[in-house]
Amino acid sequence: MQTPTIALTVAEIIPETDDTSTFVLIPTDGQPLAYAPGQFLTFLLEINGREIRRSYSMSSAPGVDAWPAVTVRRLINGSVSRYWHDQVSVGAVLHALPPAGRFTPTVNDGPPRDVVLVGAGSGITPLFSMLKFILTYEPQSRVTLLYASRRERSIIFREALKDWQNRFPDRLNLIHVLSQPTDDWTEMRGRINNYRLERLVKENLRFAHEQAVFFLCGPFAMMRTADITLRFMGFAPHQIRKENFVIDPAPPPLVHSEDRVIQLNLGNKEYQLEVPAYTTILQAGLTHGLPIPYSCRGSSCGTCAALCRAGKVRMSINDVLTARDLTQGWILTCTAYPMSDEVAIDFV
Repeated sequence: MQTPTIALTVAEIIPETDDTSTFVLIPTDGQPLAYAPGQFLTFLLEINGREIRRSYSMSSAPGVDAWPAVTVRRLINGSVSRYWHDQVSVGAVLHALPPAGRFTPTVNDGPPRDVVLVGAGSGITPLFSMLKFILTYEPQSRVTLLYASRRERSIIFREALKDWQNRFPDRLNLIHVLSQPTDDWTEMRGRINNYRLERLVKENLRFAHEQAVFFLCGPFAMMRTADITLRFMGFAPHQIRKENFVIDPAPPPLVHSEDRVIQLNLGNKEYQLEVPAYTTILQAGLTHGLPIPYSCRGSSCGTCAALCRAGKVRMSINDVLTARDLTQGWILTCTAYPMSDEVAIDFV
């Protein structure tokens, strides 16, 4: 039993910086790919004879770019990123799980709002997708991008961002912060700290503060600083969303767990799944050969999210689901343990 995948042909490879390239992808069936801005694709890559799953945020925006695209930075010790840059060429066919991820802006049908994007390094990837989408489909809203990079030549999408700023000079505020700029750099220097973030937010918000939304993507320390600062400023937790590119591969198990049998609905089929004590729902399903979608296995991506419609489930860690998601019954099966009888899980 195999997990359903989509096949994508690499149509173009666009260099962005010395170590970063964008891969434009066309579904082999020629049909448009349905996805939301900020979502990612989990690729099933065969490297050295074994399957490796890696998730990459799409830098394209639905309804804006003709085809989906992912942007990959080469990491010094990254075997998978090296594979992308050294082995993947135009014409290659790649296989991926359907688009997933909950780091997406909700459709705004209310009053104009400020959308503040705070990113660093390759964290710009999903933020660029959101930027293009919001500027295109929310004509009254305003976008502020606060983007930290090391030096001028490491700014990903530098020229594309300039183009979007020229197209929307009154609605896009682009703020670069460089930690190691050249002497010719005339814009902001240093790092994104709490004092700087607080000042920039106060200076750049134009609409009601309760309407503002913030999307953070970059190193953990930067996101933690930004999150604390924004909460200190009075913004509610539901106004702040984070995407973590660094995954903890082994979330801690629960202190107490028991053998359970749960009902699992997947792909229009119903399964009675035995879940041994101290085994997550995802791991039990994979052990029994069920094609449950997954990527990180570390509570950071949301690929394995499902709805719990009966019984009690407890997660050992949750870095993705919001308070509203939890109220609706969403769980992450990679860290979820059944805690009662008659648990029923639906993959939707």
